Amino acid sequence: MHSLRLGLLPLLQTFFHISSILCSTQGHHTTCKATPNDASWPSISQWTSLNRTLSGRLLNVLPPASACHTSYPGSNDTCTMIAASWSTFAFHQDNPVSTAWNNMNSDSCLPDPSAPCSGLGYPVYVVNASSANDVQLTINFARENNVRLNIKASGHDYLKRTSAPYSLSVWTRYMVGGYEYHDEFQPKGCETTINTTAVTAGAASYVSDIYYHLNLRNQTVVDGMGPEVTMGGYLTGGGHSPISNIYGLGSDQVYEVEMVTPAGEIITANECQNTDLFWAVRGGGGGTFGVLTKVTVRTIPSTPIGVYSFKLQTEPNSTVYWDIVAYLLAQFPTLSAANVSAYTYIYPNVSADELGKHVASFEGVFALLEPTSPTALEDIWAPFWAHVNETYPNQTVTRTTSAVFPNLYSMFLVYADDGGAGVDKVVGSRLLPPEILTDDAFSDALIRFLGDSGGRLYMVSGNGVWDAEPRGGSDAVNPAWRKALIHAVTTQSWAPHNEAQQAIVEHDIDKVQTEAFRQLVPDSGAYLNEAYWNEPNFQQAFWGSNYERLLQIKKVVDPDDVFWCHVCVGSEGWAEVGHSLCRV
Repeated sequence: MHSLRLGLLPLLQTFFHISSILCSTQGHHTTCKATPNDASWPSISQWTSLNRTLSGRLLNVLPPASACHTSYPGSNDTCTMIAASWSTFAFHQDNPVSTAWNNMNSDSCLPDPSAPCSGLGYPVYVVNASSANDVQLTINFARENNVRLNIKASGHDYLKRTSAPYSLSVWTRYMVGGYEYHDEFQPKGCETTINTTAVTAGAASYVSDIYYHLNLRNQTVVDGMGPEVTMGGYLTGGGHSPISNIYGLGSDQVYEVEMVTPAGEIITANECQNTDLFWAVRGGGGGTFGVLTKVTVRTIPSTPIGVYSFKLQTEPNSTVYWDIVAYLLAQFPTLSAANVSAYTYIYPNVSADELGKHVASFEGVFALLEPTSPTALEDIWAPFWAHVNETYPNQTVTRTTSAVFPNLYSMFLVYADDGGAGVDKVVGSRLLPPEILTDDAFSDALIRFLGDSGGRLYMVSGNGVWDAEPRGGSDAVNPAWRKALIHAVTTQSWAPHNEAQQAIVEHDIDKVQTEAFRQLVPDSGAYLNEAYWNEPNFQQAFWGSNYERLLQIKKVVDPDDVFWCHVCVGSEGWAEVGHSLCRV
């Protein structure tokens, strides 16, 4: 447990550099959220009073790597331990203010004694919330004192939404578990009973945890492959899964939520009450309409899932490689029609240590729920491989494996995404409709999208997403999902504090790689939870035709913008000026 350290505030303030609390836009003063340099910033006695009402759950924490820097009190030998843990998700999710990727905190305090360290990239205070009441008290305090509010669960976020300078943060890390299982579910205030099994869980419950507990009951849920992703962030963004091609996106499974609104009200939202909010929080983004504290989602019986994986290698960036990639990707609509989902990884020029040279690599993990036989996926793939081997004899090296797992949880334990944290990186993404995979222009756009770094094409949509019937008739999920088959993602990293390298990476991801697919499918969009952090025209890209309704709901439930986050619904009414958040 992190203890309260109110006495550190004067020290922290010595690291804050702001020129003014009032910003100026075209000669006119604009109201900003309060900062520690503002006379209206709450006094120590007010913070102490808040802490008392929260039973001591208010934290005034140092930057996560402060122990590595002599400019902070208590710098010590724990720096070695911090540096060793920095690349793990566990370190950042268990720290009240840290996030998984350095640039989301503006590289402001890394475990490098030679680099600068300040609190500018982090909230000033954190509430270690354990209940909806804790969240309610925090929201009320922020609203009444004009303090910027920040929401963090695990810190797994690509859009710079889970950390903010000069803010009071609601940390929901421990609002987990408390599972309630339902053989059928009647939403509060409704006369209708939903005749499926369901589970009610804390909104910050982790993917790995909810899979584990449901597995004990021979059930599972539509959820992802990132162990540290939380239910709240997953569901508010849409949420794809190895079984979303059958059952729909995560947002489509939600039966009810408990949440705390910007007005500080603890409410239930479902198809019978608070219906606009129920629609909005299912795909409309987190940190915008309130804080989810509990979610109730559909569960489904655990059934076997077949997995077929391969790695194909050939000469780097060769015509043969791109011809094979184009041919195999053109088969994806056929695979989808057979209820197959896939995670594919395309690297045109990568080091193959086992071969001692660079190769072009195409890797895939394909899943089929309830296969009719142990070789069902191999049988589907057999004619594809026959074509490749006959057309390009002795020009490829391919290794395949096949297995049938007893359930999704077993597959998750083997294939969960354990990619490292603690780096500077950005992603770019686009949702691709199936017909584009056979378009003559697709190959050229794919080559530009992958660039030198390669990328991933996830076939996680299909009939289940296209034909989804969310409770209440619809939800706020990006309409582009209802036509897409592929979620395409590319990623690049850079060295911390290397602004020149960062500029090159961001230009490549945004203006070259992602732009290739923006131009190819201009009417499509991007998956909210895995997208470029500064996506141009984010309103259309993330929500399409749903944006206007989302914006109207935002204006009704949060007219004073108690909640604000980068590229979120309604964020265009504010701008970050220096480290201050100001109306524009």
